[in-house]
Amino acid sequence: MPSNRRAILIGFIVILVLTGTGIVLTTEWGARTVSSTRASQKVSQSPVDLSQFHNTQTLAQMAATPQEQDLARDALRKADHEVDFEFTSALYRASTQNVASTPAIKAILDHIAKSEQENVQLDAEVARLTKLAASAKDNQKEAITQQLDLTKSRQELVQDEIDDAHQDLERAGGDPQRQVQRMVDEYHAAEQSSGGELDLSIVGKQAGSAQPTSSSFISRSQAWYALRTVVNGLSAAEQQAENSIATFSKTHDNLEEQLNQKKSQQSQKLDAAPQTNAAGSAAAVAPVPPSQTQDAISSYKSMTLMQKRMSGLDTRIRNEQDLATIYGQWLDSVAARRRQLLHSLLISIAVMVGIGLAVLLTTQFLEKLFVRVTSDPQKLLTMSSVAHIVTRAIGAILILLIIFGMPSQLATVIALAGAGLTVAMKDFIVGFFGWFVLMGKNGIRHGDWVEINGVSGEVVDIGLFHTVVLETGNWNDAGHPTGRRVTFMNSYAIEGHYFNFSTSGQWLWDEMQLALPMDRDPYPMVAEIQKIVSKETEANARLAEKEWGAMGNARGVRPFSAGPAISVRPGSAGFDILIRYVTRANERHQQRGKLYEDFVELMRRKNMPEQAPAAASAPASS
Repeated sequence: MPSNRRAILIGFIVILVLTGTGIVLTTEWGARTVSSTRASQKVSQSPVDLSQFHNTQTLAQMAATPQEQDLARDALRKADHEVDFEFTSALYRASTQNVASTPAIKAILDHIAKSEQENVQLDAEVARLTKLAASAKDNQKEAITQQLDLTKSRQELVQDEIDDAHQDLERAGGDPQRQVQRMVDEYHAAEQSSGGELDLSIVGKQAGSAQPTSSSFISRSQAWYALRTVVNGLSAAEQQAENSIATFSKTHDNLEEQLNQKKSQQSQKLDAAPQTNAAGSAAAVAPVPPSQTQDAISSYKSMTLMQKRMSGLDTRIRNEQDLATIYGQWLDSVAARRRQLLHSLLISIAVMVGIGLAVLLTTQFLEKLFVRVTSDPQKLLTMSSVAHIVTRAIGAILILLIIFGMPSQLATVIALAGAGLTVAMKDFIVGFFGWFVLMGKNGIRHGDWVEINGVSGEVVDIGLFHTVVLETGNWNDAGHPTGRRVTFMNSYAIEGHYFNFSTSGQWLWDEMQLALPMDRDPYPMVAEIQKIVSKETEANARLAEKEWGAMGNARGVRPFSAGPAISVRPGSAGFDILIRYVTRANERHQQRGKLYEDFVELMRRKNMPEQAPAAASAPASS
């Protein structure tokens, strides 16, 4: 391979590899694989997990049937409740979380403390100046008012510094509770934009992608494949709910175990504490220290918080159980719809296979029928070809209608398609209908001798679109093939004309010419020649007249005569005797040779000098 071609080939391969890599990376799987690390980092940094709610919103848009849409609304409500629970839990975790103190966080906290202290002082100064301005005299009020405005401006600046410091603290990770609260505010602000309620208008917005737009095989296949995404999403959502139930249940059990341990410890402490009698007098023991009482109060508060967390977890477990139940019912509905689509697709496939089987059986039946109708191999082959084409075309059209469906404007489509095919395939259409003309009564058959567009020859094949002729030169030289096969479109049978010289006997008029010297009387010779020719061609003449009479039996048509005709005319060296007679095309040369022998024998008997007869032939029409 030349170097330049090798370089071009390598360049094409490199471009193809790069393009294939880009195609893979831009798919959902590729994008998920490439960005998995970054996505996991983002998810881990978020204090609130809203993935369940977002997944439910995505699935709700695919709900198609009324039952699925009702389930989608219920799932959205439950997922919204779970978001509220998640926010509450995140706020609790943030409030109890021990934040690592870094130099940056410590500096921000010091700045916030100083700014807040300064803000308190400015509040007191504003209150003092406001009170002075109310009781000041007219000549002092303007100065006090200016001082009050200056203090308020300073206070606004300090408050802005405090807000900015809190934002810096949040970015540095020193205020997780504020970060969660900001997410809560954003979530509720989004709800306020939709009237303060959960937006349920998204249910069923993209249901069309999972619904067949028509009864075609392709449309149902696309809907069936789209439902696969819904089924996978619902299965993942159901599994996520089940995992949440397991996680919450485990946390609840751990909290319950811790609570029982604290209760046991507290009971032991109470048993060891001093008791009072029924009269209310204290036992003669040492008094309970205040620190121990404070520890007991803290322990009870801790157990109360744990009990509240357990109650919240119970609520979340019930909510996740409801979600899992809704997802399960929704999954059953979608799976049933997908199963129905698969059922209809299998029916369509069975129908298409049945159509193909019917085409094969119909073709086989027609072939057997044609064998009984005709014994002509060429005609049988042609009819079989037509049967194959027609049955397969009908089967292909029916299968295409099943695959692509019925056109919405069938009449217009058929009209435009017919017009386009007529213009684009005019020659093939005319040639196809020309085959029917050639198969008719006045057509041609295999073995006929014909002249088409100036080419003469024997018909060797007649197809649906073409006629093949073995060229045999002009009719004076009939029976001598040139070795060339000439193919014509069958459109000549409709748009043009053709000559068929082949009757059942394949008759033609042949001519011979004899020369006599000027000093001889030609008429006795003509009479003898007339007898010889009449005797040799009598049988052929009667058969030709009978056959031509059967072909031209219309009224007003005079009877045909196939008898020989002889004429005398002057020539350059004497007299020329022209002999015209009927013969079979395939016997022409044998007939001519026999007549030559008879004419030579006649000249010898008359003691006439031999002269080489000059023969010429001309085409004749039947």
